Amino acid sequence: MKKLVLAGLIGVSALFAFPGMMGGSMQGNAGMIGKPLPGLKDNTVLAEVNGKKITVAELNAYLQGITGDNRIRVQDLPAQHLKKFIQDYTTTLELYNKKAKEITKTPQYKMAAMKLAVDMWLKNEYNNIKISDAEARKFYEQNKDIYFKAAPEVKARHILVKDKALAKKIINELKGLKGKALEEKFAELAKKYSIGPSKVQGGELGWFNPKQMVPEFAEAVKKLKPGQITLNPVKTRFGYHIILVEGKKDNNYLPYEDVKPQIIAYLKNLKLKQELDKIKKETKIKYLIPNK
Repeated sequence: MKKLVLAGLIGVSALFAFPGMMGGSMQGNAGMIGKPLPGLKDNTVLAEVNGKKITVAELNAYLQGITGDNRIRVQDLPAQHLKKFIQDYTTTLELYNKKAKEITKTPQYKMAAMKLAVDMWLKNEYNNIKISDAEARKFYEQNKDIYFKAAPEVKARHILVKDKALAKKIINELKGLKGKALEEKFAELAKKYSIGPSKVQGGELGWFNPKQMVPEFAEAVKKLKPGQITLNPVKTRFGYHIILVEGKKDNNYLPYEDVKPQIIAYLKNLKLKQELDKIKKETKIKYLIPNK
C-alpha cells in the first residue's frame, strides 16, 4: 500500500501517546499495567508541597500538557505509578518557582511559548475533527487502485527434485488428473520425492507474491491457471520443479477495516491543512528583505 502523504503539514497526526493510554483506557503495555485507584475526583487532593495542595485536576493538566494528549487522566492510570507522577510534577513545580521562572521574561521563552501554544492548538484541532465511517469508506472506494491495491497472490504446491528425468516421470504420473484427485496425488508425490522443506506439507507453499520467488518459478506460475500443473520441469538454481497452481488473486485489495485508521488520520490531516492554508492565504506579507 502506498503511504498517504500530506506534504507541508508538520507532524499533526504524530501525536504524543502516553504509555498504555488509548482513548482513556488501558492497553497492554508492559510498563503501564495495573488497576487505577478507585474514587478519584478532580478535586481530590493527592499531595501537599510546601503547604500547596496538589489536586487530581492539576496533575491531569500537567500530564496532558507534557504528552499533548487530552485523553489522559490519572483516574485511568495504574495506581502504582501515581506517586511517580506526583513526584515528577512537584519537582517541575519547585524548579519553576525557584530556578526557572526568570526564564519566562526572556524573548526566547515568549517565542517558544507561542510555538508551544500553536502546537497544542494543532493537536486539539486534530483531535476534534470528526471523520464519519461514510467519509472514510468513500475515500477507500475512490482510491482503491491508488493506495489499497495489494500485490497479486498465488496459492501453489511444488515438488523439487535434482534429476530432470525424475521430474518428467512425476509429471507423467500427474497428467490427466484434475481437481481433488490431482491435489491428493500431487501431495502424495511431494512427500515421496521432493527435497524441498515443503515436502512435509505435501509441497504446499500457501499464498505468496510470485515476485518473492526466483524468476523462473515466478514466470511458470504466471502462465498457469488454477488447477493446472507445469507440463515441463521448471529449472532453477535449486533443481527441477513441478508446480501445481491452486488459486490466484489478481485483483486483491487490502480490507477496508485494516486501513480505516490510516484513512481517518489522512482525512483529518487534510481538513486541518485546509484550515491552515486558509489562514496562510488571508495573511498579507510584505517582505522588506534588503538587497545587497
